[in-house]
Amino acid sequence: MAVPVRSELFAEVANLARRTIMCWQRGQEARRSELRAAARALPAASELLAIPRQRLDAAGSALPRCLRANTHAHFRRFAASSARLTLRVLHGQVAHARQGLTICGDRLTHSARSLLHRRRERFTGLEQRFKASKLANAQAQRTAIARARERVYRLSDRGTRAIDTLLERLDAQVTHRSQLLIALSYRGVLARGFALVRDHGGHPVHSAAAVGPHARLSVEFADGHVGVTADADRPAAPAVPTSPPRSAAREARRRRAAQSADQGNLF
Repeated sequence: MAVPVRSELFAEVANLARRTIMCWQRGQEARRSELRAAARALPAASELLAIPRQRLDAAGSALPRCLRANTHAHFRRFAASSARLTLRVLHGQVAHARQGLTICGDRLTHSARSLLHRRRERFTGLEQRFKASKLANAQAQRTAIARARERVYRLSDRGTRAIDTLLERLDAQVTHRSQLLIALSYRGVLARGFALVRDHGGHPVHSAAAVGPHARLSVEFADGHVGVTADADRPAAPAVPTSPPRSAAREARRRRAAQSADQGNLF
């Protein structure tokens, strides 16, 4: 069944190809016929060149007459020009040219003077404007300098007052701290009648038990130092009474309160 179907397809394709070729041939024949008809309607080459050939022949026949007429016209113009070229005419033309040159020179001088006068007036106006602007600028600069000077003076006064205030505060701090140092120094205690005992090495002696027999000691008073020697037969140190720690603490607080009341307020 497949073979007959394929043969039918091949036959149909061949038929369509033949019909296509016949259509193309008919189209070509139609175009060829149209081209032959158009070619028969076109004029011949001799007919196309006939009118330009006639124009060229007419121009060639008229050229000698035109040349003679042109030559005759130039000759007449030359004769007229040669008739006008006499010495009197030349002198007149030279005088006229000289007069025109003189007039042009006068006009040029007048225009130059007018231009210089306008430029001078313009420069004078610019000079006056420049002087006025210079004076205004100088006045503005003087005003700005005066304002800046006043500002500098104000800032200088403020800086001086600030420095004085700072120095006063620092002086007060130094005075306060010196008073505090004097209050906390042991020399105040010496001024109240006490003495500071040091051994031969310069170390403070805090108790009598720390002093050996015949030991060299240095006693510092409020007004100077005194060298002393410990006795060999010094009495024994008194026995320290035993008291409860709370009584000793209360006694110490009472003594500090009494000392602070004697010193007064340093602030």
